[in-house]
Amino acid sequence: MNFLSMVHAWCNVHGYLWAGRALQRHIAERRLRRTVREAYRRVPWYRDSFDRHGIDVSAFRAQDLQRLPLLTKQQVAENFPDRIVAAGTDLRKAMTSSTSGSSGQALHLAYSPRTYAYYLATALRVYTMVGYRPWHRMTYIKFMDVERPRYSLGPFFRVDHLNSALPVEGHVEALRARPPDLLIGYASSVMEIARYLQRHPEPRIAPKFISLNSEYSTALDRQFIAEVFGCPVYDEYSSEETWMIASQCRAGHYHVFTDNVVLELLDDTGQPVPEGEIGHVVLTTLNNPLMPLIRYRLGDMARARPGRCVCGSALPMLESFEGRADDALRMPGGRRIPSAVPICAVIRYIHAYRDAIASFKFLQTELHRVELLLVPGAGFRDEIADGLVAELRPQLDAGVELVPRLVDAIDPGRIKRRVVECRVRD
Repeated sequence: MNFLSMVHAWCNVHGYLWAGRALQRHIAERRLRRTVREAYRRVPWYRDSFDRHGIDVSAFRAQDLQRLPLLTKQQVAENFPDRIVAAGTDLRKAMTSSTSGSSGQALHLAYSPRTYAYYLATALRVYTMVGYRPWHRMTYIKFMDVERPRYSLGPFFRVDHLNSALPVEGHVEALRARPPDLLIGYASSVMEIARYLQRHPEPRIAPKFISLNSEYSTALDRQFIAEVFGCPVYDEYSSEETWMIASQCRAGHYHVFTDNVVLELLDDTGQPVPEGEIGHVVLTTLNNPLMPLIRYRLGDMARARPGRCVCGSALPMLESFEGRADDALRMPGGRRIPSAVPICAVIRYIHAYRDAIASFKFLQTELHRVELLLVPGAGFRDEIADGLVAELRPQLDAGVELVPRLVDAIDPGRIKRRVVECRVRD
């Protein structure tokens, strides 16, 4: 990746942001056609898959997308690199990365330096949407150490990286030593820092804004973090596989980056959900010819928002994210309860009784039993747990037992927090 490719990508993504809806649709559909045709020509897995399904890519149009087969994480893992990466690719010259494995399966990924430049530009656009400027210092909390760029831009695009595995004291010490203007990180990591700073507020850490990513966060989470740091907090929706998917604008609405992905919301049978209903997130990347992901089941659930945003952007919107599909609670009648439902109920209690519950987790190991693990705080009382269970129980099917269990600590997992963990399989 060189400086000129980064500048070109920067101009490209920011110009798209303010293009009209008709022009945005034209650009996105053109990229989709190119992605499908190039995938068939260069990637063995897609060539075989499309042939089996009778797909004529020479006649492919954007409205034909639903005719293409869905792609699963397991298929990506099993076919990397020989069949899911473009033929003739020298991975030693490509950019590579891996997913965190928080969903239970780590994936290896590859993209060209040009694609990497575009992804970086879309990431920066997330932050310019809410006020970031090139002279602001950025600190990124990520699950692995990241090498610094090979070139220096002096006072511009300064980025520090902190490993999410550091203890909270290490994060706070680093942030106080090099105060950021923009703090970016997992919701659980930033929340832990906010709770620590609530107890140890000085010396103060005062970023201009905060961006949360990679994990589910509620509006109450973001409100609490904003109160502690004294700055606005925004949420972004991204994945290692596709990079930026959507992000909040200053009005608080999630805008889908249609120049980077095509986003579909599907029901359990693979059909589009009616407007306003929750669906499985399925993505098609538009800027990675080295390793395109076409109709890729990300494993998340979301709901679309109709209309146009007051911020003036023509990008379509999402109403909400409902957590990971594999973290939904499973009911005996076949219903799945998105993780956002029980999480929001507990968060309301945490904010109503600030020192009563230090941490929590839902764990379902049997179809008819859900455990609510609670780490009690200094102000915990049995009646608080009883009231929380009483509020949650009507959300479950009849005959499903909800059992609160007090614990000393909750295992945070290897990298990301899983607040709802369902171990029941179909």
